[in-house]
Amino acid sequence: MKIRLGYPDKIVEVDDKAVHVFNGKLVSAPLNEVVGYYLKGDGLLPPAVREVVPDIIGVLLRTGELEGESHGVTEGLHGLSR
Repeated sequence: MKIRLGYPDKIVEVDDKAVHVFNGKLVSAPLNEVVGYYLKGDGLLPPAVREVVPDIIGVLLRTGELEGESHGVTEGLHGLSR
């Protein structure tokens, strides 16, 4: 999987293992931590990544890319998206 999101001031790329944000400098975070942050609201993510978490999760849910994740994470995400 490789997903790219474009913003006026940054580029976001999501792959199977990480989220990368380039806004003048490259900042990355593991994808499982990004999903955990969305589900629980806590965790240590760089501010540039934290800003785009809702967009990343929305795209992953719409494209079905979270199908391969653990059952509990997928169920939690679908519960929050309703």
